[in-house]
Amino acid sequence: MRAWRGLAVTYAVVAAAQAYLAVTTGVAWAVALAAVFLLVAVACGRAAWRPRGGPRGT
Repeated sequence: MRAWRGLAVTYAVVAAAQAYLAVTTGVAWAVALAAVFLLVAVACGRAAWRPRGGPRGT
């Protein structure tokens, strides 16, 4: 769980850096990378908050 949380924070920081780069330069690839890193950060955050150890199939 701590690994997922760490990955979420790391990807969120990278997404913020890419968003800053996108705003200052206006290039499309920076916007696309910022969106991708933001989605990965959200996915890692959801994985960190997902309950563990419960019965399967619920």
